[in-house]
Amino acid sequence: MAARKKQARSKRTPRRPKAPARRAARGHRLSPDVRPRSVDLELEVDPERSRVFRGRVVHELELDRSCTTLELHVSELRVSGAVVEAGGRRLRGELVEHPERETLEIRLPERIGVGSARLSLRFSGRLRDDLRGLYYARGARHAYAFTQLEATDARRFFPCFDEPVMKARFQLSVTTAAAHTVLSNSKIKRTERLSDGRKTVHFGRTPPLSTYLLALAVGALEGSRTVRCGETPIRVWHVPGKRALTAFALEAGRECLARLERYFGLPYPYEKLDLVAVPDFEAGAMENAGAVFFRETLLLSDPRTLTHQERKRVAEVVCHELAHMWYGDLVTMAWWDDLWLNEAFATWMAFQVVDDWKPEWRMWNDFQHYRSAALELDALDNTHPIYVEVASPAEATENFDLITYEKGASVVRMIERYLGPRAFRAGVRRYIRRHREGNTVAADLWQALSEASGQDVAPVVRAWIEREGFPVLSTKRQQRGRRTRLALRQERFHGAPARTRARAERRECERTRWPIPVVARVGTPQSRRTRLVRGLVERQRQALDLGPGEPRFVYANADEGSFFRPLHEAGELQRLAAHLGELEAVERMGLLGHQWALVRAGLAGIDGYLSLVDAAGDEEDPDVLLTLHGPLGFLDHQVAAQAGGDAPQQLRGRLIERFAPALESLGLRGRRSGGLEARLRRAALFGIVGGIAEWEPAVAEAARQCDAYLLDRRAVDPNLVDPVVQLAARHGDSGLFARLHQSVEGAETPQDRRRLLLALAEFRAPRLVDRALGLTLSGEVPTQDVAILLARLLANPGANLRAWPFLKRNWEALHRRMPPMLVTRVIDATPALRTPAHRREVAAFFKTHPVPTGQRAVRQALERFDRNRELRRRAAPGLRAWLRT
Repeated sequence: MAARKKQARSKRTPRRPKAPARRAARGHRLSPDVRPRSVDLELEVDPERSRVFRGRVVHELELDRSCTTLELHVSELRVSGAVVEAGGRRLRGELVEHPERETLEIRLPERIGVGSARLSLRFSGRLRDDLRGLYYARGARHAYAFTQLEATDARRFFPCFDEPVMKARFQLSVTTAAAHTVLSNSKIKRTERLSDGRKTVHFGRTPPLSTYLLALAVGALEGSRTVRCGETPIRVWHVPGKRALTAFALEAGRECLARLERYFGLPYPYEKLDLVAVPDFEAGAMENAGAVFFRETLLLSDPRTLTHQERKRVAEVVCHELAHMWYGDLVTMAWWDDLWLNEAFATWMAFQVVDDWKPEWRMWNDFQHYRSAALELDALDNTHPIYVEVASPAEATENFDLITYEKGASVVRMIERYLGPRAFRAGVRRYIRRHREGNTVAADLWQALSEASGQDVAPVVRAWIEREGFPVLSTKRQQRGRRTRLALRQERFHGAPARTRARAERRECERTRWPIPVVARVGTPQSRRTRLVRGLVERQRQALDLGPGEPRFVYANADEGSFFRPLHEAGELQRLAAHLGELEAVERMGLLGHQWALVRAGLAGIDGYLSLVDAAGDEEDPDVLLTLHGPLGFLDHQVAAQAGGDAPQQLRGRLIERFAPALESLGLRGRRSGGLEARLRRAALFGIVGGIAEWEPAVAEAARQCDAYLLDRRAVDPNLVDPVVQLAARHGDSGLFARLHQSVEGAETPQDRRRLLLALAEFRAPRLVDRALGLTLSGEVPTQDVAILLARLLANPGANLRAWPFLKRNWEALHRRMPPMLVTRVIDATPALRTPAHRREVAAFFKTHPVPTGQRAVRQALERFDRNRELRRRAAPGLRAWLRT
C-alpha cells in the first residue's frame, strides 16, 4: 500500500496557485515567479555539545521570468557561499540582507532565464531559547534540538521560501552524535557511521510540503512499541523513562486515524506516524507531516491518575493534529489569511471523531465550553473576522486565537448541520481529492460543498467568515388562530450596553444581517416530548411556524448548533426555568451562558440569571455546573464588594445554602468510589462551594486531601485533585508552598507536574506570592510555562497587586522567556487588576513596550477593563436586591 501511494504521488503534478501580484508588493511576501520544486537540506547539530548548528541547503527552482536577483526568507542566520547554476552556467551571488523584511537578496552578475535553476547556500545559527525555529530544549537529564516552524519560523532554521504556497519536496540529512535519536517527516533511508564517532542520518524525500510543516528532533529520545492502523506504523517518542505513559496516546492515535481515513475516503497520506512528546514546547501540539509534536501534558499520561477531562483533552488534541494530515498538510491554505481553513476544520473534526469513538464522553458538551469563550471574545468591539487579511508574520501569529479555532469550528458545525452530514462529507471529500498536495483558498471549499449539496453555500457561509461579530436573536411567541409562530428579530450582539457606543456605530450594527440556520427545541403541548423546528433566518425580522397548539416552552438554539445568542422574552425564560430538565445538557449550558452574556450586555437583568442559578441547584450534569463557575466567580470577586455592606458574605452564604447539600450527599471526601458521573459532579460542586464560596468544611477537607495527595498521588479521586490542591494552596502557608514546590520536580506525570506548578500561583501570602513570581525568572520553570504561571498570578485577587509591578520591573527578562504565541496570555489576564488606574498603567506600559503579536490583545484587555467596570456599577444594585429576597 505504501509503495503504491508513493508511486501515485510521484506521477502527480502538485497544484501550486500563484500568489496574486498585489500580495507580492507587500514587504513580507516573495515574488510568485520563483518557486522551489525540491530542497536538499544537510545539517550538523548536537545539542549536548554545542548551541551552534550549521548546514547547507540546495533549492531546485522553477523560474517564470528571467532575473538578476533572487530573494528568499532568512532571519537571524549567517549565510554564505551563494551559488546559482542555470543554463549551463555557475554564478556566484552577492548577498544583501533585508532584516526588516526577514529576507536575503542574492544579486547575480548575469541574468538567468526562464526555466530551472539550482541555488546552493551555506548557513549557521544558534539553537534558540524562545521555542521558535530550531531551538534548544532541556529535559531532566539531556539537551535536545526541536523545530517549531509555524507560522513563519522556518526562516530561523534555514534559508527558505517560507510561505505556505511555496510547497516543495524536502530531503534531510542530519549529522549528530551516534547516540542521538533523529526524527523527521519521513522514514530513515539509511544511517552512515562517520570516522569521528558521529553519524549522518539520511531521510527519504517528502511529498510536497510547506516549510512550516517540516520537523526535526535530535537528542536522547526513546520510542514506544509500534501499533498499526492499516499499513501505517504509529509510535510515541519521549524523553527517557516515560515509556509507561504512552499507552493511551497510542490507542487514541490508532482509533482516530482509522476514523479519519473513513471520513475522508483517503488513506493516511504519509508513510509513518510519529507522535513526539517534547519537554519544552510553545503550542499545545504541531501537525508536522508524519511527525507530530506535542506538549508532554497532551500526549503522555498515566490512566491511574489521569482526570476524565485530561483524558478527553489528550484524545481531542491527538485527533485535531491527525485531522491536519489531510486538512492542512495534504491540502494547505495558500496564505495565512485562510488559516481558519486548517484550524477551524481540525477543531470541529476532533470533536466529531472522538465523539464517534467515545459517545459516552459527550464531547459536544466540552465543545460548548470552548464555544462560549469564543462567543465572549467575539462580542468585543476589538474582535476580528474569521477570515483576516494578513500582511506580516506578527499578524499571522496574532490570529491563532479563539475566533480562528472555536468560532471557526462553530461555523463549520453550523454549515454541516445546515447541509446535512452526508452532503457535507461528500463536499469535503471532493475538496481534498481535487486539491491534494496543493494549496487552496476558501472559495475552493465553497465550490466543492455547493457541488455536493446542490445548494449555493458561499452566500450563507461568507457572511459568517468575512464579518466580525455575531447576532443576538430576540424571540417572541405569536398566536395565529390555532397555530403558534415564533417572531424573530436579529441584530449584532455587543457585550456591553448600546449607550456606550456611538450612535452611527449602532445604526450600522442594526443594519447587519446574517443568514442564520435556526433549529428550535419545542416542548409539545400535551406531553413531555420535544421536537425540532428548522428555518433559515435571512431578514432582520422573520417568523418561524411552530405548528398547532401552544408549546410548553421554546428554546431557540437546539443543541447549541448555531453561532448566535437567543434572547427569550421574560415569560419564555420562566417557562424554560420550569422545564430545565427537558432540555439537553448542552442546551442548559447554553441557556446559562447566554443569559449571563445578556446581563453583561444590558439586555437582561441579573435577577433572571440568578433565578436560573437557583434552579441549577438540583442540576446533576457536571458540565452544566461547570458553566456556573466563571459568572459566579466574577460576581464574587468583582460585583459583591461593589454591592456594599455584607453582600460578599451573603452571596457566599446563598451559594452554600443552594449547592452544599448536594455536595454533602455525594460526600466531601475525594474517594474513588462511586460512578464517574457522581465523581465529576462532586468536583464541579466543590469548585462552587469550596473554590468560590470558600465554605469552611470544604476548606478544611481540601487541606486534608491535599496532604494525602502529596503523600500518595492515588489517594484522592483524580477528578477532584485540581480544585482540592488549588483551594488548599489559597489558604496554605510556607510549609505547604515548600512541599508543593519540592514535589514539582519529582512529579511522575506531566499532568501532575503542571498541576503542582500552577498551584504555586494560588497562594495569597505576600512573601509566598513573591516566591512564585521569582520562579518565572529561574530555570525551574520551563519556557513553555512562564506566561501561563504569570497569567495565573495576575488572575489571583490575592496576588495580582504584586504580580503587576513585578512584571513591569522584569519585563525585558520575562519577555525573552515568553514566545510570541504565549505572551498574549499575560496581556489577557491584566483586566483582573480592575481599577481605572491600573487600566491606564496597562495602556501606557504596552504603548512603551509594544508586543508585535499582542496589539489586538492589548486593545481587547483595555476594553474588558471598561466593560467590567460598567458591569460592576450596573449589576451591584440588582445583586443587592436579589440577596434581600
